[in-house]
Amino acid sequence: MRRTAILTSTVAVLATLALGTGPAGAVSDGAAAVGTRAGDVAAATPGCTTFRFWRGEGRTEGEICDGHAKGWVRDDKADGRCPFTRFYSLWDDETVDGPQIGPKGAVRYFTVYPPRGQVFARYASIEWRSC
Repeated sequence: MRRTAILTSTVAVLATLALGTGPAGAVSDGAAAVGTRAGDVAAATPGCTTFRFWRGEGRTEGEICDGHAKGWVRDDKADGRCPFTRFYSLWDDETVDGPQIGPKGAVRYFTVYPPRGQVFARYASIEWRSC
C-alpha cells in the first residue's frame, strides 16, 4: 500500500451554518469556476463564504455555499506533490477532498458536496499528496 503524505494548513473562514443536500462526498469536475481564469475571484455569492489559500505546492480559491463548495485548484511547482482542497464537516470529523491536480501549471475546477445529512463548516484548507 502506498503511503500518502499529507500536510495541513487549516484556516477557519467562518463558523456559519449551511444546508447539506448533495450526494455523499461527491466530487464533480466541470465549469463551476469562481472566476473566468485561475487567479480571478468573483465577489462572494450571497449566503456563501469565499476561501483563498496558497502554499509552495499550489493555490486554491472558491466559495463554500449552502450544500456545496466550488472553486479551482492549481499546481504551481514541479515537485512531485499534487495539491488539493479539503473541506470539513460541521458536526463530526469527516472531511471531503476535492480533486488533486498535477503536473505543474495544471488547473482543475470542481464542485464538492458534504456527506448526506451533513453541512460544511465553512472551513477549507489546501493540502498535498505525493503524485
